[in-house]
Amino acid sequence: MDIYDWNRNLLKINRLNNKYHMKPDEFLKYQFRTLEVVLKEDVQYDGKDYFKDVYFVPNNLTTVSISDVDLSSTFMGKRLQYPICVASLTGGDKKLTEINKTIGAFANEYQIAQGIGDQIHCVQPNVSKEVIESYSIVREQNPNGMIFANLSGKYLIKSKTYINDVRKAIETINADALEIYIEPLLNILWSRESPGTLGFLERLKKVILSTDIPVFVKTVSTGLSSEDVRQLWDAGVAGINIQGIGGTSFARIETLKRLTLSQKQAVPTVKRPFDYFGTPTVWSLLDVKLRPENKDIPLILGGGIRDGRQAVKALAFGADIISLGYPVLIKLTEDFGYPEEHNLERWFTRFIHQMKMTMCLLGARNIDELREIVRSRVVIFGKTKEWLEGRNLSFPPKNKHL
Repeated sequence: MDIYDWNRNLLKINRLNNKYHMKPDEFLKYQFRTLEVVLKEDVQYDGKDYFKDVYFVPNNLTTVSISDVDLSSTFMGKRLQYPICVASLTGGDKKLTEINKTIGAFANEYQIAQGIGDQIHCVQPNVSKEVIESYSIVREQNPNGMIFANLSGKYLIKSKTYINDVRKAIETINADALEIYIEPLLNILWSRESPGTLGFLERLKKVILSTDIPVFVKTVSTGLSSEDVRQLWDAGVAGINIQGIGGTSFARIETLKRLTLSQKQAVPTVKRPFDYFGTPTVWSLLDVKLRPENKDIPLILGGGIRDGRQAVKALAFGADIISLGYPVLIKLTEDFGYPEEHNLERWFTRFIHQMKMTMCLLGARNIDELREIVRSRVVIFGKTKEWLEGRNLSFPPKNKHL
């Protein structure tokens, strides 16, 4: 597929206002429109990088070299070469098959985990072979890798056949785990009468009981608090995927879909009050993982992690897997236009090298050593320190669990 042809198709798609009153084909148009905005507009958080409030004190007498660092880990029974997951991106149309084919091959080559776009399309009656293939291609390309199925919590609430839908989504890609994403902010932006996640926990429990693979709950660019996580953990989830404020803002995407050209070109560009609403990624991480009761909860973390130093900081405080979405999509689409440049491969190799360099400069050979070393080699400043104080947290935590 030529990326320029793909973009021309995107330009033909009209705006749609309410995602969950759509038929599947309308939702597909909505999805294309979302991809168009992500690729062509500035939807990235433009506030402070709160990872910068976390300072590692380097070990200037380190004896660890790049070749000594082992980033491999085991997650949900799967061995990963790197603790990385490609975030859920797309699927549901033959025009998108090439993207998922590329991601599947990429995840297979580097032995990392991967998500998949919302599978609402492949659980519909009389679904076409092309739609199924746009998802199943990831398993063909990544036969032994860790792959997450993906459905919306809102869809589960509204669907009368949600148990069968979950099973079909899992079977389509032979998934190792299931992610159910929740987006109460977007639900309210789409419909002022939205009841948020009313009824979600009850159906979530039934889904968990009906499947024999781990079930995760994921937020979409708004973060999670420990209070949220405790409710989900008590409901029986196997883990959490926190996508916090710091990267792509889906609320900002919705704003941009509705702005006129003059509003987009205004200086400064028109913004809405909830464009960047939520909890920053690193604050969500600390709020969850600095509490002893949450120490055993598997955690995937994303939302603005753009370099290897940030990734190591996230791992140091208890994240098990780092989720990367926007940078993968951007580099992948660059490669469609300029395949000889190998942009995705070069970017990812640099990202991993930055992680290993950071580990070396702390004297950590693996993630377990990293978490022990940072107990005496981290200083937390600024607003992040204020957050910890406001949430009655401290680092190192009083109980040695991290």
